[in-house]
Amino acid sequence: MPLFLCRWPNGDCSVVWARSKDDAIVELDQIGNADGCPLAQMRTFQLHCALTDQGGLHVEGFGEGTEEEIFSRAYPLLDKALHDARGDDTAGGDGNLPPDRHAVIAQAVEQERRRIEPEGTLTPEPQTQIGRHLQQQTDLPAVLVDRLVRQVATTKLKRFKGRTKPS
Repeated sequence: MPLFLCRWPNGDCSVVWARSKDDAIVELDQIGNADGCPLAQMRTFQLHCALTDQGGLHVEGFGEGTEEEIFSRAYPLLDKALHDARGDDTAGGDGNLPPDRHAVIAQAVEQERRRIEPEGTLTPEPQTQIGRHLQQQTDLPAVLVDRLVRQVATTKLKRFKGRTKPS
């Protein structure tokens, strides 16, 4: 199963394992409506977590190549600013930066937070009118609304008993 990177309009990103982009959008609904958000399939991903004394997990960091892929796909403006500030090909993290570069990095972060519009022009609509009405009430992604409508319709049709048999 592929791994998808979702870039949210506020600058955050999420990674989800799903069979398809549609399935990824459905899974991402736990966080928010990902309709219109850029989704990219990741080639590499590694995350290291440490077990805490309280029985939880603490994210220690990403594996080699993972952070670079996230930055190049989800944060190209920040990626360039970080490369320029460091003078090498290391992106992301909170490594040491020259003091005069902090403002440039902060500006790139603000640009990234505004770069993706919350209501993308390619935001899909549900296929049915009842689906569009449901989406207006719930803000569910179109693919999930269509699945729910299809599931309810299928169940109702299976239970339907007509008065006469069609000829």
